[in-house]
Amino acid sequence: MDRWERYSVESLAQGNGEQDDKGRLFLSPQGQRQLGGVRFLHTGVDTVRQLYSGQPHMSHLNDLMTRYEEGRGATVRLFGHTWVIGAGASGSGFRYRLQNNDLGVIVFFYARHVKVESIGTHVKVELSPHFIHERTPDDCQAFMDTIATHLLEHVEPIGCAVHLALDVQGWEPPSDFMDRFVTRSKKVMRIDGIDELAFQHGSIATTYGHGETYMFGTAGALQCCIYNKTKQAHATDKLHFWESIWTTTGGDEPFTSAYDPEAPVWRIEFRFHQSVLREYAQGTPVNVDTGECLDMDHGFKRFTDTVPHLSGIWRTALQSYRLDLTRGKLIDATWQLFQEDARFYAHTPDFFYKRARKTPGLGNEKNVALVVGNLISIYARQGFTAAQAMRGLHFCGAWEDIANYYRRRGLDRAQLHELISQRLVERRLLGKAA
Repeated sequence: MDRWERYSVESLAQGNGEQDDKGRLFLSPQGQRQLGGVRFLHTGVDTVRQLYSGQPHMSHLNDLMTRYEEGRGATVRLFGHTWVIGAGASGSGFRYRLQNNDLGVIVFFYARHVKVESIGTHVKVELSPHFIHERTPDDCQAFMDTIATHLLEHVEPIGCAVHLALDVQGWEPPSDFMDRFVTRSKKVMRIDGIDELAFQHGSIATTYGHGETYMFGTAGALQCCIYNKTKQAHATDKLHFWESIWTTTGGDEPFTSAYDPEAPVWRIEFRFHQSVLREYAQGTPVNVDTGECLDMDHGFKRFTDTVPHLSGIWRTALQSYRLDLTRGKLIDATWQLFQEDARFYAHTPDFFYKRARKTPGLGNEKNVALVVGNLISIYARQGFTAAQAMRGLHFCGAWEDIANYYRRRGLDRAQLHELISQRLVERRLLGKAA
């Protein structure tokens, strides 16, 4: 699978033709893409589901059962918070549910198919986005461990499921998205005209609402969901919360500009079932930034075990579910951007290092000349025509500086076109293409 070369105006001005792995100028024999308008608003952990094995603590279980018998609306005070007690849904595999929507946590307790006196998977704790975003991963893990220790004896964390999300503006699925999307799933199902977005079923590939939502894979494996997050947030009355996230994270590297409330936000979300993370752990994943390898005996038993490896498993997932420009030959440039630039860090999901950048402008003619010279060399190597090279310069992100540079030298557009054509020929014939 071929990938695009990446450059920035800054790297092109260095004069050595080196790529910039964070550049937004993508080049290949198929053309040029300037992706500066694609804005990363948020990358982070959207949901955590932590599983614990143990034996139910009978005094706490009996207390819950007694309160549950009081009927609808029964509550209990635990872990410093008040919880509504309800029945676990039949599909959850648990008999009881403790829920606190203000906190953003649901606790499932007492497995349906394991005897109460037996050690088994008797607790699952589910954390919502707003709980996660207000705490560090260590704080999240400590809270879940406290719950499990209270409810179980012989407690042991045995796995977790994690949802990773990237929210963007300046991009939406193209009209031929389904034709170019590559997945191992062979079954494709299209459903249009559904207003409410529900993600609980196990369909392999589904389209909702005339291309407003795409879903691939099953909930019990690796699931990919691409949907209009603005509409989904409206429907679930969570727009205020998400706008607070988008407006506070916009501007940090690699975020390119602030949130635009008039434009739709699209989410690319991957949901890793605990069985998938277990398989990744057995495959010894490597942290993409530090090179750290996971201990085979360590596994992804706890949420905090996964945190240093989230960027790596994200990249792997976007290779398994991939949007191609040319199917099976060249990845779509925007999908490559999503795959390479999203980062999920341990200290907080929304933190990114900042880099100061300097853009060539007036009074920086040498840099402008280097940018043009390096681009023409790259265009020659990629087989661009003169017309393609002119369009490429126009959309490279430095056109205003380039136009002013040649205008001051008395060249109009036609003369510049002729000059570029000559330079392309020279580089091909003289073997100086970068």
